[in-house]
Amino acid sequence: MHSPEYERYHQMWSERFPEPRPVGFEGTVFRNAYCPDCRFCCAPQAEGDKPFPMALLDRQISGRTPEDFYMLDSHTACLDQRGCRALTDRGCRLENELRPVACNLFPYVLVGMRLYLYLICPASMLLAEERLRAVGSEVHAWLKTLPREDLERISISIAAEDLAARYADLGMEAL
Repeated sequence: MHSPEYERYHQMWSERFPEPRPVGFEGTVFRNAYCPDCRFCCAPQAEGDKPFPMALLDRQISGRTPEDFYMLDSHTACLDQRGCRALTDRGCRLENELRPVACNLFPYVLVGMRLYLYLICPASMLLAEERLRAVGSEVHAWLKTLPREDLERISISIAAEDLAARYADLGMEAL
């Protein structure tokens, strides 16, 4: 049995996206055809007092970084009640190389060095679990190629109650 929040979003996404859309992992990016018309995760967040951190790797930091993101610190972009600075009415304006790894992998999320699937995403709700697990295995294999320090930087913490309510543990450790 799913939570009322899950059921509410499932109905909303089912109405907004009556036909399945393609998804897949290509190189270092999860291609999610729901994103440009959804923009739920990068829009202003209702839980503004709990910013969602998205670490940037050293190679992603530039002089324009503060123009592209709201920052928690010099290496960590965040989403909060303001949403994302890079969001436009057609989706993200940034090329993939400049987006945080978290954005390029979403709805897959590295929490405590373990891979999870964000359940509120339309892709997570509307596509077959087998397909999502198969793509998750590809994401996992790519994560294992990253240096430990990058994995530690991009791995986040989420409160246990939020993790249990909104994420599915894929049972895949990053190391």
